[in-house]
Amino acid sequence: MIGNIETLKQSAKDHGLDLYEELLKFYNKYYSSDIMKLVVCGNHPLDQLVEWTVSKFSDVKSRGDSVQRSLGHPLSAEFLGKVIHVETVNDVHEIDISFPVPDVKAMYRSDPFDYISHFLGYKGEGSIIAYLKQQGWATSLSVGADTAYNYGFYQFTISVSATPEGLEHYEDILRVVFAYVQMLLSSGPQEWVQQEMASMTKIDFDNRTKSRALVVALGYTHLIHNEYVAPEHVLSKDCAYEKFNYDDILHCLSFINPDNFRVFLCAAKHKSTECLEIEPYFSAAYHVDSISADLLRELASDTMHVEGLSLPERNLSIPDDFSINNTNMLGAAAVLRPTLLKLNDNFELWFKQDDQFSSPKGNISLGIYVPNVNSSPQNNIMSDLYCKMLNSKLLEDLHNFVQRLKSFKVDDTQLSMHISKYRQNYANIANDPPSQLCAVYKRYITSTSEWHHQLLESELAKITPAKLQAHIDSLFDVTYTKMCMVGNFDETEALKVADNVQTIIKPTPNLGYNLCQPREYNIAPGYYVYQMQLPNEDCVNSAVHSSIYCGPITDKRETAILEILEALVYDSFFSQLRTKHQLGYKVAALCSIFSVGRSELVLSVEGESNPMYVTLHINKFIHDMQQSLLDMSDEQFSNRVQSLVKQYQEGVKSISHEAGKYSVEVNNGTYDFGKKIAMAKLLQSIIKEELLEFWNKYINPSTAPAYTRVDVQMWSTKIWRPTESDIKTYPVKTLALYGCLHSEGNEALDIGKVDEYITTAIAAHKEHPETSDSADLLLADLKSASLSASGAMYTTGESAERATHTGTALELAIKEHETFGNYADVSHTNFATIGMDKTPDGLWLMTDYRKFQATQSMYGSELPAEVLVPKYSS
Repeated sequence: MIGNIETLKQSAKDHGLDLYEELLKFYNKYYSSDIMKLVVCGNHPLDQLVEWTVSKFSDVKSRGDSVQRSLGHPLSAEFLGKVIHVETVNDVHEIDISFPVPDVKAMYRSDPFDYISHFLGYKGEGSIIAYLKQQGWATSLSVGADTAYNYGFYQFTISVSATPEGLEHYEDILRVVFAYVQMLLSSGPQEWVQQEMASMTKIDFDNRTKSRALVVALGYTHLIHNEYVAPEHVLSKDCAYEKFNYDDILHCLSFINPDNFRVFLCAAKHKSTECLEIEPYFSAAYHVDSISADLLRELASDTMHVEGLSLPERNLSIPDDFSINNTNMLGAAAVLRPTLLKLNDNFELWFKQDDQFSSPKGNISLGIYVPNVNSSPQNNIMSDLYCKMLNSKLLEDLHNFVQRLKSFKVDDTQLSMHISKYRQNYANIANDPPSQLCAVYKRYITSTSEWHHQLLESELAKITPAKLQAHIDSLFDVTYTKMCMVGNFDETEALKVADNVQTIIKPTPNLGYNLCQPREYNIAPGYYVYQMQLPNEDCVNSAVHSSIYCGPITDKRETAILEILEALVYDSFFSQLRTKHQLGYKVAALCSIFSVGRSELVLSVEGESNPMYVTLHINKFIHDMQQSLLDMSDEQFSNRVQSLVKQYQEGVKSISHEAGKYSVEVNNGTYDFGKKIAMAKLLQSIIKEELLEFWNKYINPSTAPAYTRVDVQMWSTKIWRPTESDIKTYPVKTLALYGCLHSEGNEALDIGKVDEYITTAIAAHKEHPETSDSADLLLADLKSASLSASGAMYTTGESAERATHTGTALELAIKEHETFGNYADVSHTNFATIGMDKTPDGLWLMTDYRKFQATQSMYGSELPAEVLVPKYSS
């Protein structure tokens, strides 16, 4: 059930209904075993899975088949032939062309809409999307029938991610789509196409890789809701094509016609249309027009033709050789690392032949390191544009791919289209969720390789086709290449491919000082806060992202301890701040371990509470967690450790999984291929007392000798935010309490008098700490005290929930001295000389994080785990 207090509770009252009773009726009608489907997937014996299933689900009652089946399509004739302009929050340009089509679940063996999607979603030469890209009207296209769990109807949709020019040319895009449909009708359904589709799906099915049990279960749960799928086809439904059915395809194709569609135009702004109607539930502005009769007649013409469109030809690249190279190795113990075959001044070749999966698949990872990709914001954005434009081309094989790297020519239209898309993406960052923005700005502050998105956006106007072409032409003058080949290859093939790549690139060796990894700032001890007002003025949520720095990642034992702590902290943090105190829906605790630098414990909360109040809760949690660690039983500790050990002992699931694991080590330059096995052993050697030692060494500010913490706060415009003067004058506890009071509608309160009152309350509590209900008494005193600047009496707010927050804030403020002292002694650097302000609590408030970065040292790259010795001399 989706809605708010007005659309649910008030709407029910307006209709003379009781919302709770209606919810119970809904539950009693639809919570029925007759319309449920269950998939149980696991690596336990089948008998055990059956026993668990029966014991857990037998009590689900049967209330009859209550599925609602539509007698007709809800998208009836009155809604067709329309163009709906919708104003979006994000800066997007989307065109959705929707066709009401019949339910074809019974046709799953021929899947006619899959056949139609194959053509309309084709991306090669002559396709719809290729033509739209050439015109500069679109960047991507998706096609398909939305089956969901509908009974009696489908919806077939063509979605176009357009450019601003493409949105203006939406009528031309419609002409292109229906011209392509006309070609399909003229050529008629082709059996060879379905045979190709059947061949490819069978190849994928026969060589499928393992998926997580949850993914498998979800996929099949959706599938078995199709009552027509025979039990023997459930697992193989996607490749269970029967003989070609010409009539089914033609029947379904007949619904993709100009008399049977509507189109949505979605954008933040519409140039020639005012969106004056307001959708009542989500307050979206929109406007509905009828598509002109002249355009509809043109689209329906048998002579519709667009020069440059063509149907795909036969696919000559469908593989037919599935032989396995390493049959002699299968059954032997698996080799758990790749071999370095080749090493010279500009090239590394790592190779591992498949010895676990008996699969014809292979994976090639090619990393080409060039010194000037990220040397400036402009080089960063030009390199990224080059990759995006390169990826938009069809890549047939590795040889052609590398050739295209060197010979790529910039197309003016494509460049303009991609720059427009980048501007959209950068503008939309402002609408990202507050917790996500916190994480982004944390990376800006602490990483040397991150450029601010506004800085990158400012460079877009300076990029011309000639400038980008010059950048590309010089990009590979100096390179260092790392290649990792894993799967159904042999050494001869690997060496041949490597020689081919080197011959094409022909680089000047990239010297060691140009091959540096991304660096992290070594943040000096101290407690630092970066605050920002959310650019999205409609967002009611704020967020806090606290990063507490721990030991260097090179200390594997401490890294293992932090991973155990993450598992313990996550549940407790969520329970306290989300479930008990209702501070937000997004509450997370995790350990952050990058390839360089120090590990971090990250505590993140997003919700409507003010960040200062949330910070008090985070501090209280850090204090209380120490006692939780002391109280943890040996059994609880052992269970957590063993759960982590099992994760590390899990083998790779597929060739691509194995290749990805090796590529990370190769690309990072660490070459620690036995890391997971070593970590599993290390975890089993850790004792419970080490967790508490670690907590007091890094996390607890009262005991940590070099406490280091960076908080990023995103403030909603909907709540009171302290001024710079307030932050310099008053401690966090005062700002937190005042924010809660202010949210209750008590804007007249004087923050100075609130601070004085808290000071008095703390003194009273110190004198009589045994009074357990002192917070309640003090809150009553506070409500009756004359604390406003004008002498007006304090008035209670209307929200019981916010009043609870006020009481909790007062209690936290009073007892904070028991939790933490002052942070003033943590930092030994005077950052005031670079414009940073120090708070009464001893926190340093960043105003310009780039100035702060300039004062910090940097961590070097981690040393390789081994000396590199190639099998063959270069």
